[in-house]
Amino acid sequence: MKWELSYIVLVLVLYVECKWRPEYSEDHKRWHRRESANDVSTRRPYHVADPPDHTKLIPMARYVLHNTNWASIATISVLPAIEGFPFSNVKSIVDGSLANSTGIPYFYMSPLDFTAKDLTKNSRATVLVSLEETNYCEQKGMDPEDPRCTRLMLSGKMKKVKEGTPEYTFAKAALFERHPAMANFPPDHNWFVAKLKIAQIAMIDWFGGAKYIPVKDYLAYNYTGLEMLQHAKNTHNSDVT
Repeated sequence: MKWELSYIVLVLVLYVECKWRPEYSEDHKRWHRRESANDVSTRRPYHVADPPDHTKLIPMARYVLHNTNWASIATISVLPAIEGFPFSNVKSIVDGSLANSTGIPYFYMSPLDFTAKDLTKNSRATVLVSLEETNYCEQKGMDPEDPRCTRLMLSGKMKKVKEGTPEYTFAKAALFERHPAMANFPPDHNWFVAKLKIAQIAMIDWFGGAKYIPVKDYLAYNYTGLEMLQHAKNTHNSDVT
């Protein structure tokens, strides 16, 4: 009898604990799902639809640029200790709105930044984006240097987009859409929108060395970039459920 009574008490304690622990409440489960979704979308590589076949060079190039959020940008340094050396920096990037890819890299820059200072003396730059920024390469067990983990290198001259023009309005809206934190950047930093006027496109997306893509054909390709739009919708739906 004593053993049976102890067993009943233990069952009741476990039931009450499971019933009323916060992590089992509906509110907590919703909070936990929301936090998990935010963690995936903002801290980890995100997943979008798989890239095109590696033989489709122009679709692949446009896909990689549109589906990455940041780029490594190489310029010629004006820093006194390394003047004339190559210098690399990380910049947030878009090539248009989530649903309207242009293939042109746009940036939001301040004259106080390393890159902007370099570009005032020499506007030549190379922008590199990698499929490693999504979770595709990791899922496939590819090292970031694996040729199948596509790397796209766009070289050309950087230029300011004239404020007040339709292109400026479009590019700034696209930048703020993809990078909402930009709206809270310090207002006294004289921010401006810049774009790369592409002179050469090199890409490594398979074995056998780099491929070179005609700039005219690359820009003319009709690519909507719906993968990122769908990703944004999925993230939003996860946040509100």
